[in-house]
Amino acid sequence: MRLLPRLTGTRPATPLRRRRDTASHRPGPYAVGHVCPRVRLTLHDGTERDYLLDGPSSCPHPWGPHAAYEPRVHLAHVLARQGYDARWLAGFADLPLPAAERIAESAARAGRT
Repeated sequence: MRLLPRLTGTRPATPLRRRRDTASHRPGPYAVGHVCPRVRLTLHDGTERDYLLDGPSSCPHPWGPHAAYEPRVHLAHVLARQGYDARWLAGFADLPLPAAERIAESAARAGRT
C-alpha cells in the first residue's frame, strides 16, 4: 500500500514564480525635483565636494554623482543639531575645523531637534 506518491522525477505543470509586489513599482514619496540637504566641504583628502548631511536612506538617489556620503559628516550634522559646537565636532568626528564650522552653520539654519 502506498501512502505518499513518489515525487522524484515529477515536475509541476507550471513553473513556480513569486507574485510581483505591485507596491515596489510605485514612485517613491519624493518629489521629482528633490534636492538632498548637502554642504560643500573640503575634508582631509583636499578635494572640495558636496557631502550629504542626512543618511542615504533619506535620499532617493544617494549614490548618484550629485553628492558624496561620508558617515563622519552625517554624524557631525546630527550632533550639531543637538547643540554641540564646531570645535568639539572637529575633534570628535575627526574633521577639519573649517568643515566642522560649515556643518555647524548649516545645522543652525536647519534648527535644533
